[in-house]
Amino acid sequence: MRKKTLIGLAALSVVGALLAGCTSAPPEEGGGGDASANVYLYQKPVTFNPLKPAQGAEQLTMSLIFDNLFTTDPDFAFTPRLAEKWEVSDDAKTFTFHLRKGLKWSDGTPFTADDVLFTYNLAANPKAGGAWSARLAGVEGYAGLQDGSAKTLSGLTAPDENTVVFHLSAPNAGFMSLIGYGSVMFILPQHILGEKDPASLLEDPWFAKPTVGMGPYVMKAFNVDQDIELEANPDYRSQVGIDHLYLKMLTSDVATAQLGTGEIDLAQVSALDLDAVKALPGVTVTSKPSAGFTRMAVNFGKPRFADERVRQALVYAIDRQGIIDGVLGGEATLLNSDIMTSWALPDDLEKYPHDPAKAKELLAAAGFDTSQEVKISWVPGQRDRDQMVNVIIENLKAVGIKAVANQVDAGALTASYGDGSYDLALFGGGVYTPDPASTMPIVACDQKFPAGANTALFCNAELDKAMLEGQQVAGEEQRAPIYQKAARLDNKLVPYVWINVPNTIWATSERLKGFKPHGDFTNGFWNAADWKISG
Repeated sequence: MRKKTLIGLAALSVVGALLAGCTSAPPEEGGGGDASANVYLYQKPVTFNPLKPAQGAEQLTMSLIFDNLFTTDPDFAFTPRLAEKWEVSDDAKTFTFHLRKGLKWSDGTPFTADDVLFTYNLAANPKAGGAWSARLAGVEGYAGLQDGSAKTLSGLTAPDENTVVFHLSAPNAGFMSLIGYGSVMFILPQHILGEKDPASLLEDPWFAKPTVGMGPYVMKAFNVDQDIELEANPDYRSQVGIDHLYLKMLTSDVATAQLGTGEIDLAQVSALDLDAVKALPGVTVTSKPSAGFTRMAVNFGKPRFADERVRQALVYAIDRQGIIDGVLGGEATLLNSDIMTSWALPDDLEKYPHDPAKAKELLAAAGFDTSQEVKISWVPGQRDRDQMVNVIIENLKAVGIKAVANQVDAGALTASYGDGSYDLALFGGGVYTPDPASTMPIVACDQKFPAGANTALFCNAELDKAMLEGQQVAGEEQRAPIYQKAARLDNKLVPYVWINVPNTIWATSERLKGFKPHGDFTNGFWNAADWKISG
C-alpha cells in the first residue's frame, strides 16, 4: 500500500461570501473580546441539506456548520479535515481514512467512524434520493443497495471508531475527487438523523436550521431573506478566531458599497466593480482562478437540443471572449471541454471562436426550429452573471434563436432539472481541476439529475466508456492519453455550453486577518476558524 498522508489546513474559496464589521467596537487582534463580523451572501438560502444539490449561498453556509473528510487547498491538492491522513492501495481499489481522535459534534456528542458510515450509506441510499449517490457507484455493494437486497454498502467498513475503509469493485484512481471536497459529502450526525426514515430526509425540517455539525460555527438563527446568525463552535477541533458571524443577504453592489464604508471586512467583488474597489483606501484585492466553470446546461432530454450540431452552434454563437473582456474585465479564461485537469487536455481541441455564420449553418443543418422560444434560466443577483445573460440572449438572437430571459429562484431551478422543463440553464461552480474523474458526475449517463449532478441530462455511452477507462489505471502517464481521448469526444459532443473559467476576486480590509483566498467559489470559508478581527 502506498501511503498518501496529507496533513494541513484546508483551503477553498467562494464566489459570493463577504465579511463585514459589526456595530460593536473592533476587538483587539488575537481574538480578545467578543469578536464579530458580517458576511455577505449573494443569494438567499432556502435550505441547508447536504443531500440536495445546493446553490452557492447554501454551500457557503453549510461549509461553516458541517465538515468533510478532506478538501482541497488553494493549489487544489487534497488536504485533511476530519480525516488526518489516508492511504490508497497500489491497485487504487482500497482507500483507508484515519480520523482525528477525540473530536466532538457541536452538541458535545463524540464523533466516530459510525457517523461517516451513516453519511455515505445515506448518500448512496435510493430511498433518500440524494444528489451524490452515483458518486459512490464504484463502492462494493452499491448495486445491492440500489435494488433493495442490501441496506448498506458492503464495501464501506469501519475497523475501529477512528478508521474508515472504502473497498471499490474496480480500480478508480480518481475516487477521492468524487467523495469529499468543499460542498460534497458533508458528514452528518447519526445521533440526530439516524432513526429517521431515509425517504423523509430530503425534506426534513431539521435542515431548515441545522444546529449540530462539525464545522467551526453553529447556526443560532435563520431570518429568511435577511441574515443568518452563527456562533463559534466550542467543540471545534481548534480555537475559532471570530466569535460571531452574521451572514447578510445583499446585492453585490450594496455589498461593494459597504466595503467602501468600512462595514465589510471581506467581499467577493464583481468584475464590474474591480476598478472602483481597487481605488478604495485600506482595501487589498486578490483573485484566484476557479476550479470550476460558468456554463449553460442544455436540456439533452428535449429532442430539439439532442443533435450535437445544435449545441455546437450555441457555443459558436456566443461571443465568449467578448464576455470575458467586456463584462469580466479580463478576469476569466476560455475553456472548451468539461475536463479541466491540465495533463488530461490535448492541444488540438476545437476552440469554438465566435462565428455567427458557422452557428447559423449548423442550426440549419440540424433542422432546428427557430420559431420556438428558448428560455435561459438563471438565479439573478450576481451583476456580472446578469449581464452575461443579456449578452448571450443578444448573441443567440443574432443567429435566429428566439432567446428569452427566465429569472428563477434556486428552488425553481433545481425543480426544473428534476422535471426536465428547462431549456438552457446558466450557472457556475464545481471542482474539476484536481482530477479528470471529478468531471464524470456532470456528464455520465448514470448521473443524470436527480441521481447525480448531470443537470444537462446528457448521455453518451462512448464518452462514459472513455471516462471509465481513465479511472482504471493509477499513473498519470498512463491516464493522460485516455483522458485526452475523452476530452476530444467531450469537445465534439458539447454536453454543456462552456462560457468561461472565472477568477474569484476578493477584497479584504485591514481589520480582517488570516483570510487565504481560493478559486473555488463554494468553499471560500475553508479556513474560517483561523480568521481574526484586529483593531
